[in-house]
Amino acid sequence: MSKKYISLSIVLLLAIGTLPAIFGQTNEEIENIEIPIFDCYQMKILQFDSAILNGGAPPKIYYPPTVLNDCWYLLEIQGATECGTCVPSWEIGIGFKDLPEDFDFIQLDENDEYVMRFLDCGSVKKELRFPSILLNYVTHVRVKNHSGGDFPACPLEFSWKLYSICSCERGKQALYPKVDIEQFSVTGGSTVIKDGKVLSRFNVAPGVQQTMIQVENRGFFTQNDVKVKFLGLPQGVTVEITPSSQKIKAHNLGTYQATFTVGTEVPSGTYKVTMMAYSDNGVFDKIQIDLVVP
Repeated sequence: MSKKYISLSIVLLLAIGTLPAIFGQTNEEIENIEIPIFDCYQMKILQFDSAILNGGAPPKIYYPPTVLNDCWYLLEIQGATECGTCVPSWEIGIGFKDLPEDFDFIQLDENDEYVMRFLDCGSVKKELRFPSILLNYVTHVRVKNHSGGDFPACPLEFSWKLYSICSCERGKQALYPKVDIEQFSVTGGSTVIKDGKVLSRFNVAPGVQQTMIQVENRGFFTQNDVKVKFLGLPQGVTVEITPSSQKIKAHNLGTYQATFTVGTEVPSGTYKVTMMAYSDNGVFDKIQIDLVVP
């Protein structure tokens, strides 16, 4: 039995701009869209997962996180399948909701999905480019391995990675730095961040999880409106932070309570989430952690 590798890259390149300038002629295939990239950018992984799907197994469904309009995104799926006594029969569907008429060149099926099917042995590589306004209409990405019919379907081994691609100019520091994320811990559980360093992953199960955040002002100026937020949370995970903002005097700590709610529909996996301390003047500190849904 020979092993054939399937390599699929779906590139979601999100740029700010008007549709005519990005697309040109709208009757071209979605694979042919050309979009410029930043001259200088920072690339970070937001979500990743890997799995093996046997023929006829329930599909894997992934939901895009909250979109930052001034960033681009790269979604990469790589897979491997065997050929010989089995047949490949798998697909990827990108779901859309309320897609405007400007995108009528994207052919959707009866389930409002743009579907790519793979029935042949050998290597496959796809690159699909989207402007930022289009990702706001994406509801999910689905990976499905069908049953083989008269012959067994080949097992599909794949990995999922979602990256953000942001300009180097994004997120400049606030006027008075030295305001840092000091600690992030689970109530009655593990400490994820201590002294500004990541110690462990943040494990969350469906339901409600209480956490505590501390932000330290090591500078010489009082910061009047310090806020905390999380970027890159998967769809179905929400967080409520109290207080929403607070004054932190010089050489003092500000303490926040963060309540996470995780829906039962959130797919298992590891998600790269960024915790940010900021004010209206700019960003004070950012730390990336692994959020793990079992």
